[in-house]
Amino acid sequence: MNDSLHESAASPAQISYQHLGFGITCIDTLLHRPGLACCYLIEHEGMAGFIDTGTNNSIPILLEVLRRKGISRERVAYIMPTHVHLDHAGGCGGLMQEFPNAELLVHPRGARHLIDPARLVQGSLKVYGPADLADKFGELLPVASDRVREMPDESELDFNGRKLLFLDTPGHARHHYCLYDELSQGVFTGDSFGASYPELNSGRARFIFPPSTPVQFDPPVWIATLDRLMSFKPSRIFVTHFGMHEEVDVLGEQLKRGIKDYADTALEFVAAENREERICQAILQASINYLLDQHCGLDVPAIKQLIQLDMELNAKGLEHWLVTQES
Repeated sequence: MNDSLHESAASPAQISYQHLGFGITCIDTLLHRPGLACCYLIEHEGMAGFIDTGTNNSIPILLEVLRRKGISRERVAYIMPTHVHLDHAGGCGGLMQEFPNAELLVHPRGARHLIDPARLVQGSLKVYGPADLADKFGELLPVASDRVREMPDESELDFNGRKLLFLDTPGHARHHYCLYDELSQGVFTGDSFGASYPELNSGRARFIFPPSTPVQFDPPVWIATLDRLMSFKPSRIFVTHFGMHEEVDVLGEQLKRGIKDYADTALEFVAAENREERICQAILQASINYLLDQHCGLDVPAIKQLIQLDMELNAKGLEHWLVTQES
């Protein structure tokens, strides 16, 4: 492999990662801002793998973390995107070029999109537009089909003596899996257990919300997914947006309420003019009200700076969900 392929873009001063125990490292992929999106490096008995990858622009960060930890690229055995949205899987193609021994483990519904990403790129263009897509996500490179393994529901992976269980978890996306890790008694949840940013969790209670974008939001299915994940009684969850969280039952119930509230809000404005904008304003204001009530420590402009884009994208997802309900 060409060791210099991505390294020129690396900025070591920006790189941030945290050791969480159990051979797990949380790496900030620096999408949009620090603390918004991460991926996880997992190590066990000399083997390494990544759960989620960030975007193609994140690759230099992941390579630099490996270098600092003294892990050779040949030791990376698996790349495991929880689903194929670009903030989780956009770096898969580029990383597979860097890791000669790696296998890509992907949900059966998502495999074809990483082998031939043309449709995934077109769908992302509709959500983000060409300028933002190129700037924030970079190029999406294909993965050779003979290096891709589909992981159906309840597939098990022997990660050098460490058991990882792959679980089909629709609701946010139909091509989403989560991984239950027996050693940490934790679940790597991608977007299936919502988003919860560190800056908003200093109040009386944590803030967690459902990413309802881009096009496969399904409230009852998502709630069933959460019930299934909580049936494993995990001690912790590893969330892509962002970091490790405990008190899983409390967060799960809060997230289920959030999913129902999103659906109810969308239905409330189903006949309204400019309903996507009205939905966005409503879910943004509800989030602000909750955070202020919990004394999160931030004022309204600071809260908006952190979640405005999320709520705009979530409103797009809810608008699409309303269209599917009407058809």
